[in-house]
Amino acid sequence: MRRVLGTVALVAVLAGAGLLLAWQLPRPVSDTSAIGVLWHQHDAELGAAWNRETCTGGVCRQDFRAGTIYAAANGSAHVVRANAVGGAFDEFGGVASLGLPIAEQSGSADRPWQAFQRAGIFADGDGDPILVRGALWRSWLRYSQERGGLGFPKGAEHADRRGTVVQEFVNGTIYVRDGKAVPTVSDIAEAHRRAAGAFGPLGYPKGIQRAVGDRLVQEFDGGEVWWSDGTGAASVQPPFLAAYHDRGGAGGALGLPTAEASKLAGGAMQSFQGGALYRSDSDGAILATTAGDIQNRYEELGGPTGELGLPAGEKVDVTGGRYQAFAGGVLLWHEGVGVFRLDAEDFAIWAADPARFGWPIKDSWTDDRGAHQDWEKAQTVLRAGRLLTVPGTPVDGSTAVLICDSQCSGDSWIDQGARGAGFSNIAKFGYPGSGYLAPIGGSAAGVVESVARNRVLLPEGDPGVVIVTLGGNDTAQKRPTAEVTAAEGQLIGLLRQAYPNTPIVVNGVMSRSDAAHAARRAMDAAVTEEARTQGVSAISVAGWVSDYSAPQADAVHLTPAGHAKIAPHYAEALRAVLGR
Repeated sequence: MRRVLGTVALVAVLAGAGLLLAWQLPRPVSDTSAIGVLWHQHDAELGAAWNRETCTGGVCRQDFRAGTIYAAANGSAHVVRANAVGGAFDEFGGVASLGLPIAEQSGSADRPWQAFQRAGIFADGDGDPILVRGALWRSWLRYSQERGGLGFPKGAEHADRRGTVVQEFVNGTIYVRDGKAVPTVSDIAEAHRRAAGAFGPLGYPKGIQRAVGDRLVQEFDGGEVWWSDGTGAASVQPPFLAAYHDRGGAGGALGLPTAEASKLAGGAMQSFQGGALYRSDSDGAILATTAGDIQNRYEELGGPTGELGLPAGEKVDVTGGRYQAFAGGVLLWHEGVGVFRLDAEDFAIWAADPARFGWPIKDSWTDDRGAHQDWEKAQTVLRAGRLLTVPGTPVDGSTAVLICDSQCSGDSWIDQGARGAGFSNIAKFGYPGSGYLAPIGGSAAGVVESVARNRVLLPEGDPGVVIVTLGGNDTAQKRPTAEVTAAEGQLIGLLRQAYPNTPIVVNGVMSRSDAAHAARRAMDAAVTEEARTQGVSAISVAGWVSDYSAPQADAVHLTPAGHAKIAPHYAEALRAVLGR
């Protein structure tokens, strides 16, 4: 009995060994099937077949020592190798779950990956293989050649803290929104990451990137990211986004963004190919500079952190040039001349009448005397709001500045008297027919308003005296005395601004002693009294025509002989009030 049992056991062992040997023996491989043709190309790598080729449901397969070949009904065949990718393929459900392989395995030996009909498997020696599937996989395939594609997944798909399905890749991220996979790829993806991704100001992508000529743009919930080969990728976000589109966006003068927005003292800015946008914190206004001479000069002067500060307006075309206002002044460009910086007050005066001074020929500069400006037709100095001219002859202690009506026409009693009082240089501003209120010929404004508005420009310097002789024409026009003296007080204030170290003398109204000149004598009394009230010297000339028997050319004006008669008496009075 024992012998029989031993024999049976030996037979069983030999049979099992035979079966094992038979299973290990190579199986035949077709020379004509898609699987066989592919195997013959890779037989040295795949080794012998473990089994025969089988086909089920239009899918054929045959196992080999180093992998499996799958073939579709259309005759396409691919190898799934017996490595980390092949193991994961089987683990994730094989053909039933992932579909047939659609390409050969790619990548390096330590980082292989393979594409299947419904997924991709990516193996990394540092961890478990990662599956990219469904809509995420279709999106990955679509952008596989786009500037490097999305690359290897960095982890499995997951839901972020807002419940959005996300899968991150070395070269981008895919988001699933409303069932659709929306990727960010390459440089655009990097710009999105720099802005803190979906949880930053840009938020989630609204759609896939699209081409605009040779440029790419992708829209996000909170802005846009633009890319070109020359600029790279940069985002445009609120508050600049609306202003960017208002100016034509990428197709407008600004072109593409070249950098992200950045903060400045008092605001923020963003640079573009054709200029920049600036936002002021004070009022939220967004203004642009655009490429050209003005922007070049602005940047040369330090841009928004330089002396000009943020823009206060945009470029404005004027006849023969253009300008742009900034917080610290104005840049004015004239064709063939260039760009010069003006103080805002100088520019406002120029803009009111550009032909008056012509174009600037230098930048404004400031010293202890005020803000200087050189024009084609003049030189000016702005001091305490008063615009002064720079005369050819220096205005100094030897100078008497005369502000007067027709009483100082020619070599008048005022000119002669001032010289007699020791002032060898006379700077005369005479306006026949004018007065404190009576308008200067050709304008609607009197002397006071004209000085206040810088229409009459007094000379820059420190004169020895300023002499005002007005009021006769105000009398003739029956201007109310109170209004005249109010204007006189304003003029005295303006003169003090212009000449803080210079004595001011107000002359009364030259008149006779008869009844016909009663109104002129009354105005004389009013303006001299107001002068003294204002704390300046006053000289009454009421009745002097009669007192000194001065010949007259008409009812109010003196002849040359009359001027000569009056002049010595006026010189004496002037010396007296000045203490000379």
